Amino acid sequence: MTLHQAEESKARGRAVRKAISGSEGSRSTGNAAGLDMVPGLEDFVIGFNFGEIWSRERIDLRTRCMIVLGMMTALGRTPQVGAYTRYALHLGITPEEIAEVFLQAIPYAGLPAAFNAMQAATEVFKEQGVTVNMEA
Repeated sequence: MTLHQAEESKARGRAVRKAISGSEGSRSTGNAAGLDMVPGLEDFVIGFNFGEIWSRERIDLRTRCMIVLGMMTALGRTPQVGAYTRYALHLGITPEEIAEVFLQAIPYAGLPAAFNAMQAATEVFKEQGVTVNMEA
């Protein structure tokens, strides 16, 4: 089986990845092993996920990132929560807005999922020297 994406999709995908992460690649701690395991998977992810889905104009990158952060929280995808927390900060989403995403997940995904996401985000905040102020 060959994984193929059009060059224009991959180009759009690289531009989106650069906008959300500062890098054109699709690697994060949560997906690097899979990308290494399957030849062509990285181009497929860049072209389809970022070039065809994330590049759509009806929802901006900031909103898409918060949606995905909520979905990763609900699904318990803790390594990806860390990656998308980094992307969120890169896009100018505040730590307080990120925390609100996790709070919003509590009634729908449960406290354990939200707490796991908060732990992953806290590690990213510490590594980047970011604080959260949820007062007021």
